[in-house]
Amino acid sequence: MSHPITGNRRSVAIYSIVWLIVSVLYGSMLWYFMRFPVAVVTSEALLSTLLFGFLGLLAWYPTRYIPFQKHSPFYSLFAHIVAGLLVLAIWMLLDVGLLEAFFGTQEEYGVFLNKSIVWRGIFGGMVYFLLVLIYYLVANNQKLLERAQQEERLKNLVRDTELNLLKSQINPHFLFNSLNSIASLTMSNPDEARDMIVRLSDFLRYSLKHRENEYVPLKEELRRMKDYLAIEKVRFGEKLQYVFNIQGDCEEFPVPTMIFQPLFENAIRHSVYESVEPVTVRFDCMRENEYMKTIVSNDYDPAVPTKKGTGLGLQNVRQRIELSYHERGSVRWNSDGGVFAVTILFPRIFVKR
Repeated sequence: MSHPITGNRRSVAIYSIVWLIVSVLYGSMLWYFMRFPVAVVTSEALLSTLLFGFLGLLAWYPTRYIPFQKHSPFYSLFAHIVAGLLVLAIWMLLDVGLLEAFFGTQEEYGVFLNKSIVWRGIFGGMVYFLLVLIYYLVANNQKLLERAQQEERLKNLVRDTELNLLKSQINPHFLFNSLNSIASLTMSNPDEARDMIVRLSDFLRYSLKHRENEYVPLKEELRRMKDYLAIEKVRFGEKLQYVFNIQGDCEEFPVPTMIFQPLFENAIRHSVYESVEPVTVRFDCMRENEYMKTIVSNDYDPAVPTKKGTGLGLQNVRQRIELSYHERGSVRWNSDGGVFAVTILFPRIFVKR
């Protein structure tokens, strides 16, 4: 922990100005009440106050190395009294000694100087312990700031850990499904299985390449999703259709990596699997006030029962959006008229951590 005054120029300037003001006030009082010569008043005021101001900087070190929390109050108080007496002794020896050497020949001032030793000591002691109190307040404030920064770093670490956990839950899920699809094609259609392996290899290579990037432009994320849909289309053929509708400047907007993959996977799992008719999966993106709005939707036949899912994919997407955008983004889904849609609102202005 650095010295709160000498640690930055602004504090040094403020501290110096305060002692200069004290020096002017003290000199004015000496001149008004004692009528000493201007040279004496100026020397007395500057030497006494600025010298004590310099020695007052030393009060930080007992405060820094004698915290009350680590020692008994009696020990800390005794240590500060000893340190204060030492600083006062040095100040009075230098102050009185120099003033005596310069102006001791002036009888009236010499008498004043000898009589002022007691109140100089009392005043110096009060100022010293006032500085100690200020230093303690500053030290505690610095500790609170450091603790707050440490807590913020811990929160960010927990947040990053949660995001990585959510990503680790998504990627193996997709990989296992793709491998199962390939296995089902190896005997019935080896050529399509080979094509699917190549596409899967490209997709995973691209995914691993950007795994360390928390955010990527939307156009990169959609290119990745088109690879994924192309892999699934090898399996489902004409049963799976997909349409992308991107408006405005959406393509350059940064989004969390692999955020849409669980949504496309759910759309295929809960509609294409059980359907006998072609199913269209749509992706729409448009600007809506201070948000970028995306909708992943698919049509389905309400009369056909679908596989009951765990909801893990949608919950993962919701948690990732909340963590990535500090609860400013939102995810909602609804089913209406044979269309299931998931809407994500991305805040256009946010702070990445």
